[in-house]
Amino acid sequence: MFSQEIIDAVVSAANANGWPASSLLAVVECETSGKPFEEDNQTPTLLFERHKFYSELQAHQPSKLKSAIAAGLAIQKWSPKTQYKDEGRSADRLALIAKARQIDEEVANRAASWGLGQTMGFNAEHLHYASATEMVAELSRGVAEQVEALCREIKSSKLDCYLVAKDFTSFARGYNGAGFKQNNYDTRMRAADTAWERRLASGDYHAKPGKAITLVYQQKLKGLNYNVGTVDGDWGDLTTGACAAFQRREGLKITGHPNEETTSALDRAILPRQPSPERANATADDLAASGSKTISAARKGSTLTKVIVSAGAIGGANHAGVLDKAKDVVEQAQVAKGVLDSAHDVVVGLLPYWWVGAIVVGFVLWRCYGDVITARLKDHQTGQNLSR
Repeated sequence: MFSQEIIDAVVSAANANGWPASSLLAVVECETSGKPFEEDNQTPTLLFERHKFYSELQAHQPSKLKSAIAAGLAIQKWSPKTQYKDEGRSADRLALIAKARQIDEEVANRAASWGLGQTMGFNAEHLHYASATEMVAELSRGVAEQVEALCREIKSSKLDCYLVAKDFTSFARGYNGAGFKQNNYDTRMRAADTAWERRLASGDYHAKPGKAITLVYQQKLKGLNYNVGTVDGDWGDLTTGACAAFQRREGLKITGHPNEETTSALDRAILPRQPSPERANATADDLAASGSKTISAARKGSTLTKVIVSAGAIGGANHAGVLDKAKDVVEQAQVAKGVLDSAHDVVVGLLPYWWVGAIVVGFVLWRCYGDVITARLKDHQTGQNLSR
């Protein structure tokens, strides 16, 4: 799940380098699915490579190789069937890297891939870090540092031309190694790029905020007289509209989503939003003229109910005394708790007098449509309605 911070950081880095943002996002998606840290929220997402621990120990600390092999941490050749068997969970990966670091911290860091781009530790010096340990410490600082490491690797390996051309076969061969086909890196990147390209083009690339920040925004926006619906921690359309309206009022960039500027503005805001005079004095005719679908539909329904009532009145005009009975039934239906249940009971009781049922049902529906128009107008006048 990509956070908004990750999306913004990757898009910004891609734009700065002249790369397609969708392509760089596709690389991150295939490498880590947008997960920057392990469950401790401090260690960059990692994958320990036993065959690399073997070769790196052999090159840098050969005296420690025997103990690493005995501990099951180092193997001579890459073996996908066995070397990842204990790395399925974050806790397992953290425990594994801790064991390897007990043998040699720097070499253990060199033998793992790190962060959003799964940058290999043994590339640290090539990417202008003093050591793998320093690189891991840098990546532990945050998302921006991890994206920076990814971009350094792409440029230093001269893979950016493939990224621009969206030649994911050549890119994956250079970035993931000769065995890239075994994990379908190229086809997965191509599919992810297509999806991100579509999402970016539509403007719908905002990550859904977490429940905690959503609750804060909903509570503050509601206190400022913005319609967020139910304060439930679910960032839906109403909350998006309320956030956008607040941003518009404050002169901020309108995104409909949380960001630092909007959060600061919310913290400072103390006066509830007041609707404009035009809004407060609007009429149902004004809303209809401006194209309100709610008003239009309710008025059409109201007109239809008048036809129903008229037909019933004509049908019962010659039945003396029964219209008085119909009037009594209508009054009962008015005060009934369930409109539909009342209408149903009345119609069943007056089957011999179909025209009475028509009058009652028509009247009840007419009142319902009137309530819809009244509620819609009130929403508009008070500023609660932003989009309907």
